[in-house]
Amino acid sequence: MPKFSAYFLLALVLLGCEQVVELDVNQAAPQLVIEGLLTNKDTLHYVKISRSMSFYNTGFSPVTNAQVTVTGNGNSYSYRHNPFDIDTLDGYYFSDNVYAGVVNKVYQLQVQVQGTTYLAADTLRPVTTIDSLAFKLAPNPSKEDLKDGKMYQVLLYAAEPQKTRDYYQFSFYRNKQLIAYPNNIYVFSDIALGPTLNGLPSPVLYRKGELAGVEIYSLSREQYVFYEDLSNILTTDGGMFSPPPANPRNTFTHGALGLWQVSAMVTDSIKITP
Repeated sequence: MPKFSAYFLLALVLLGCEQVVELDVNQAAPQLVIEGLLTNKDTLHYVKISRSMSFYNTGFSPVTNAQVTVTGNGNSYSYRHNPFDIDTLDGYYFSDNVYAGVVNKVYQLQVQVQGTTYLAADTLRPVTTIDSLAFKLAPNPSKEDLKDGKMYQVLLYAAEPQKTRDYYQFSFYRNKQLIAYPNNIYVFSDIALGPTLNGLPSPVLYRKGELAGVEIYSLSREQYVFYEDLSNILTTDGGMFSPPPANPRNTFTHGALGLWQVSAMVTDSIKITP
């Protein structure tokens, strides 16, 4: 029998053995997910509480019956669920009063749900100041950006203290609206940034006439590790040689997921007027 005929028969046998396999996904019990942010700005702060969804479900499962308290710097702050009675804010708890976190103070978040108390604590670390912003034509804008008229990068100038190990998160705004890319998380160690941010270019591009905004948040090492883990999960290709996904490391007790982020922040903006 010719070789090609043998290969052809083997292929037919393999195709004949093909069958549909139902994916059996073990459904773990829903876990509590807590996301909170406290900054050094005088404002109402929030904590978002939900439960994780099953493998096949998408959406948001808010928890509306929790008791939420933040303590730090000798004070205690109570949070109330959705005081504005807005449907899209179900699962969000806001502080009863406006207050500002204090740099170098420890703040503990306490969440009580159905008889279990979940705790997380972190230190509000200082953040560098923004000396100035500038802009320039982007060196290699994509065809899509050019089509949308996005041609300019924002340049950030700031000093970075080298006597301490520091971690930062960057957020970018267009006309005061947060630019949110689901798979892009901008966190850095000062090892990567060096002693000065001498014209650090923004990863997003802007159009002529837009107001470009930049925010810098200080992070503790634990917060930085959480975002690094999350970034790895979001960018994994799911291939054969990719590590299996795992929940980002965090400091919550009793197995709760999420992040208690305690950050100092600075912000600045510049109008793109070439």
